[in-house]
Amino acid sequence: MSGYRIGDRDVEIAGQSHRLRLTVSALAEIASVFEADSPKALAGVLRTASLADWNRVLRCVATPKPAPLDRDNMVQIMPDISALITEGLRA
Repeated sequence: MSGYRIGDRDVEIAGQSHRLRLTVSALAEIASVFEADSPKALAGVLRTASLADWNRVLRCVATPKPAPLDRDNMVQIMPDISALITEGLRA
């Protein structure tokens, strides 16, 4: 994949390379998906998010868009998703 930016994370999902990128648009899409009207509300949703919820987040930040992941595959990339969001919100 080309066009790497600081903060991007490359992960492998089911043998395919995906780039995770938190953009303002992706953050707005995540907030919209969860109908969160503030950062505090979004943080609350993510603290108690289900596997289906994390798959929704993943679809907002991953290129290309992956098929929904099972629990084991999601557990493998959760550190990358968590770091992506944490670091992206600090910037």
